[in-house]
Formats: sequence, C-alpha cells, structure tokens
Amino acid sequence: MKEIKRTVDDHLPKWLSSKILSAVDFIWRVKSDDEETQRRISVVAKVLDGEQMTWVMMLLTLPKLNTIIMRGEEFKDFAEKRKTIH
Repeated sequence: MKEIKRTVDDHLPKWLSSKILSAVDFIWRVKSDDEETQRRISVVAKVLDGEQMTWVMMLLTLPKLNTIIMRGEEFKDFAEKRKTIH
C-alpha cells in the first residue's frame, strides 16, 4: 500500500500556506529597515503571483489593523460588555 503524505497546506486556507507564510517571514525579519523591506518585497513579488502577493501584503498589515480595531468604539463597547458577562 502506498503511503499518502499530507502537508499542513492541504488543511489550511490558501492565505496561510507555507509559501505565503515564508514570504511574510522573509519580509518581516527586516521590518525596521525600510530600504531592505522594499527590496525584499520586490524579490518576493517576482516569485509569487498577484493573488499570493496580495495575501502577503495583507498579512504584513495585520498588526497595524489590530491596533486600529482595538482603538475603535465598537471594540471598546464589546470589551466593556464582555467584562459584565463573566
């Protein structure tokens, strides 16, 4: 009987594939150096297609998006209501 190898990529959404996450890591490692970050983004853009590059850029912006959401009134209302439930 032939053994079937399964990878984590078979069970995750495409934006969490190892290819996408590796690209995010490659860029994220130099996030404090704008010039090197831009260079790495260009390198990754040559390897990935347009949709994959979009996922990479979205994942790179998640920390900033999280900050924006946590400052929003809706989140503050949610957090306040959550305190009273428990």
